[in-house]
Amino acid sequence: MKLGTISELYRYPVKSLRGEALTEIMVSASGFAGDRLWAFRDTARNEITSAKRSPLLLQMAASFTDAGAKPRARLSLPNGESFDTDAADCNDRVSAYIGRELAVYTVRPASDAAHYARAATAPEHYEASIRELLGLLADEPFPDFSKLPPEALKFTTVPGTYFDASPISIILASELRRLQNGMPDAAVEAPRFRPNIVLNDLDNPLTSEGLVGARLKIGDAEMTAIAHTPRCSMVTHAQDRLPKAPQIMRTLVRDWKHNFGLYISVQKAGHIRIGDTIERL
Repeated sequence: MKLGTISELYRYPVKSLRGEALTEIMVSASGFAGDRLWAFRDTARNEITSAKRSPLLLQMAASFTDAGAKPRARLSLPNGESFDTDAADCNDRVSAYIGRELAVYTVRPASDAAHYARAATAPEHYEASIRELLGLLADEPFPDFSKLPPEALKFTTVPGTYFDASPISIILASELRRLQNGMPDAAVEAPRFRPNIVLNDLDNPLTSEGLVGARLKIGDAEMTAIAHTPRCSMVTHAQDRLPKAPQIMRTLVRDWKHNFGLYISVQKAGHIRIGDTIERL
């Protein structure tokens, strides 16, 4: 059953930095080749950080460089400066821009639990802290996290990776259009949601709800839509030419149960490219 085609592909070499548009990519159980291989740790908090806490990270961009035995990411600041993740002054330059002491790390083994641990929060401040990260108002409900892996809630990222919950995410072009139509005053574009794949289903609109659990053939790969993607404050922050838009979170909470798009797991590795058909098996 044909669902549509791939209209956009994205990779994010560094967690929470803007990524790069692709025309094709190799995908495996670990995700897109070169995706989220680096992250920054907040030295003071002793925790992997993200744009949830440091929104200015989204004003930086990263591109992947495959240098054989030593891959690296090229980072770009809004002023046009660029440098690599292995540059001697990388941490200093990023820290100066963000305004906090940060240090870049490559993915560590899952056994290094301390690397992925969340910073301790006093019980009386816990709910307020979580609401801030999720971008929720005091009277808004929390999303349903029951379908996510337990590690996604216990740690900053799933140990052994820099993914929040799953190595691949997909959004539907029809849902992006529907969300935009409901908020004509907001700039609702795919990069806000950091998808790996945009499914062009505009000729035959689908719903994410109807695809949970579906087995998909995408290019040479086979994948499964395992859960909805609960959204947080990141979709509201300014990035590049997109302005800050807190109304997006209000709409997602009210009309979409916090969710937008799907988390995907990979059962069969393969090559995918723009224009490939996405089929339901």
